[in-house]
Amino acid sequence: MKIRRIVADRKTVVSDTGWKDDDIPPRYSGVYEKTKPNRNGWRWRSVLAKSAAEEYIFLTQINEASDNWKAWLILKVGGSASIVSRFEYHGSHPGIHVHSHCDLAGREVGPQLINNLVRVPEASSRHRRQQTFRASSFWETARQHFRIEFPKGDLL
Repeated sequence: MKIRRIVADRKTVVSDTGWKDDDIPPRYSGVYEKTKPNRNGWRWRSVLAKSAAEEYIFLTQINEASDNWKAWLILKVGGSASIVSRFEYHGSHPGIHVHSHCDLAGREVGPQLINNLVRVPEASSRHRRQQTFRASSFWETARQHFRIEFPKGDLL
């Protein structure tokens, strides 16, 4: 399946950890075999989401003090997981951008696709608007980008 189709696939939240500042257990990232140490100032939030045919992990990592904001869409594949796309913003080189690998994302399992992915738009692009984020505003922006919705309740 193409990355655009994976991202566009409507996903519904099944479980949500809320914001945490401890180390990230493997079950909340899907790609790390061991607990990932969480450095000073970093917070994270992980959501398990499902579409009609797939199961996903939506992992958000933020460091407000250093103006670093990351969100990953991770496709669960059997007993492992594949990073589909990273949605990011860094105050040191502003501009919301995504990282992905058209041929491997959604197929290659494990942590291999964390680094060295194609950036869109390129770093030299003129599309480098500065943003001001807080934890909730970045999380909402990334959640909407990846088409992750909360379950709809019944009307009374």
